[in-house]
Amino acid sequence: MSLLGLAGGVLSVLSRGKDAIAARAGVDEGTVSAVLKGVDAYLSKDERARAQLNDFVKDARAHDISTFVKDDVFSNRLRSVVRPLVTFAAMGWYLYARSHGIPLAQEDYAIIGGVLAFWFGFRPFEKRP
Repeated sequence: MSLLGLAGGVLSVLSRGKDAIAARAGVDEGTVSAVLKGVDAYLSKDERARAQLNDFVKDARAHDISTFVKDDVFSNRLRSVVRPLVTFAAMGWYLYARSHGIPLAQEDYAIIGGVLAFWFGFRPFEKRP
């Protein structure tokens, strides 16, 4: 049994006895309900975030599929070359600056890091349906 399942079971038991908990604590039953709802929301936030991310990825893939036209070779090739060109430009700038002693600002490192994170971040590990 997972920890989240166990916590859900405990919350279920507590919510059934919330009137007794409220009486023992000397607070309103609505207060106990609000606290239990807050704890439940906190415990399920990672699960909701994961579901939302999966929905975003699914929508992005559906958009890519809907905009892909098999017979339009020029547009498809143009779309497929943008990301590699941006990557090569960012890496080229970084290597040029390092080899010629040009100091890079914090923003330059943020852009280069963003490009690298895009290629080597979470994308290679996402599960495809």
